[in-house]
Amino acid sequence: MNRNFSVFLTIIFALTIGLSAAFAQKPGSPFKGVINYKITYPDSKMEASQLAMMPQSMKVLMNGNKARIEMAMSGINQVIIMDADQQSTVILIDMMGQKVAMKPNKGADRPSGKEPVVTVTSETKEIAGFTCKKAEIHFGDEKSKESPMIVYYTEGIGNNKLFYDNEYRTLPGIPMEFYYKMQGMNMYMTAVSVEKGKVSGKDFEVPSDYKEMTPDQLRQMFGGN
Repeated sequence: MNRNFSVFLTIIFALTIGLSAAFAQKPGSPFKGVINYKITYPDSKMEASQLAMMPQSMKVLMNGNKARIEMAMSGINQVIIMDADQQSTVILIDMMGQKVAMKPNKGADRPSGKEPVVTVTSETKEIAGFTCKKAEIHFGDEKSKESPMIVYYTEGIGNNKLFYDNEYRTLPGIPMEFYYKMQGMNMYMTAVSVEKGKVSGKDFEVPSDYKEMTPDQLRQMFGGN
């Protein structure tokens, strides 16, 4: 279980930095609703039994300047709550009844100061009922130019306002198909449906039964992994 939690905690930190930027909307955006994503692991070297324990789906609830990201894996439920006005992020972890609320360290695991260069191509793709534009992202060096990050995004869901240091911070829309690569593993997120409404103010509140911890305290709680 500690091994599984260690892997999941790595995913949490990586996704927190990226998704907090990717789904931070401009305050006052009219979009209110839910985006459901499918998660796949192409080219993964993990065994089938390990892959089965990894997150298979992701739900993103949005209401103007607030977002809530929900994921689950075997025995662990995780929620990321973000507020663009406060520029704050809180991670909620429920592991077999142990409930923890954690604020990630500012600047932790963020990319270096290179400014991402976004090139919007003429290619489009229909994703979850939206016509999405393909964009390529690199950081100015030859290596990233040869192998740019690929993302499909839409301008039809609110107005994305990126404010964290993240590779998607200059993307002019909401990502609908994108990926993260960590420890040699690709995680692909693809939107499968968009539902307007079905979001309330309580979705963005931290429940009172969650205990506040720092990232270091959480690691120590599970053996320092």
